[in-house]
Amino acid sequence: MKLVKGYLGQDVQMEGSISSSESIRIDGTYIGSISSDHSVTVGVLGKVKGQIEAPLIQIDGWVEGSLRASKLVEVLKNARIEGDIFTPSGGLKIMIGGEFEGNFVMESASQF
Repeated sequence: MKLVKGYLGQDVQMEGSISSSESIRIDGTYIGSISSDHSVTVGVLGKVKGQIEAPLIQIDGWVEGSLRASKLVEVLKNARIEGDIFTPSGGLKIMIGGEFEGNFVMESASQF
């Protein structure tokens, strides 16, 4: 497991655009776009309103916006997602308790 390099703590509220070649974890409140070359995790206390793009996206908090993963989106047991999810075939995993309201689109690998 690769260590998280970018971290937004639970007491932090931020707005803007984040782009990183490393992993990002959000436990605070963030409005805007998030992009990572590795992974993005929204923790159980995390709230994101905007777009998230990464090979691996793990949601255990609240997200309103679109998720685009080139490998996998994991909707964990505390997740509440309102928006669209885009993954390759077989790229969505939803745990019991996780909620998702929106559209799910499977795209070919060439679209990523």
